[in-house]
Amino acid sequence: MKKLLLVFIIFFNTWVFGQDLNQIEKKLFDLNVKRVFWSYDQSLSAHDSLDNYNAEIKDFILDFSSKHKQTLNHPFKSVNQGFDIVSSADGLFRIYSWNEFAGGTMQFYQNVFQYNIGGKVYSKLNEKRNQESGHRFYDLNEVSVDGKKYYITSSIVIGSSAVYYYQAKVFSIKNGKLNENAKLIKTKTGLKNTLGYEVDLSSSANRNRNDGVVSMDYMELIYDKKTQTIVIPLIKADGKVTKNKIKYRFTGKYFEKM
Repeated sequence: MKKLLLVFIIFFNTWVFGQDLNQIEKKLFDLNVKRVFWSYDQSLSAHDSLDNYNAEIKDFILDFSSKHKQTLNHPFKSVNQGFDIVSSADGLFRIYSWNEFAGGTMQFYQNVFQYNIGGKVYSKLNEKRNQESGHRFYDLNEVSVDGKKYYITSSIVIGSSAVYYYQAKVFSIKNGKLNENAKLIKTKTGLKNTLGYEVDLSSSANRNRNDGVVSMDYMELIYDKKTQTIVIPLIKADGKVTKNKIKYRFTGKYFEKM
């Protein structure tokens, strides 16, 4: 009888958690649909509504991501337009990114970091400085150094339809907190937390090229999971994006240039 009761309790709790997750996803989906709707309206009142929905989405994500541990691994498949959610393989770190639809060709993004420490879930807003447009995080990977986990993110800043900034950034969970300044990238000037570069497709070097190379096809920052390598394009002094690559491979302790 006790075993049967235990099975029932487990089943009931699982069902309740599933219902909660469905309700959370439905609310986030509904908020996002309304946000996207107002993004197509160019009137002044529409901008106010768009700002309000962006703020409501931010507050809602911060709320559920700090209270419901199950959301750290929930796929949120229905919430896709203007949203990117990347998660670590160990299920302990996740980043929510969404396009605020507040600009023209310049794109503005918000991010919420969600992480698990000792079985408890936490979240925080990625604070932006004045005039920053924000990053869209599109990849999240992990490496271990002496048994300690580090997370390697890939992100893009969209300054216009022609100007982009790509960045690899390292995170860790240290002393019960998310460490946003973990240094694991070894360069000539010392250990760094980030590795980044700018691409300007409107520059004459990229716009007027006659070598058959389409700059856009080779400009993205890629993380090779198999070899644990950050791969970035070789960009010449005049800004021309080339087919050649610069690689920073994880050597067991640092990411070092090959």
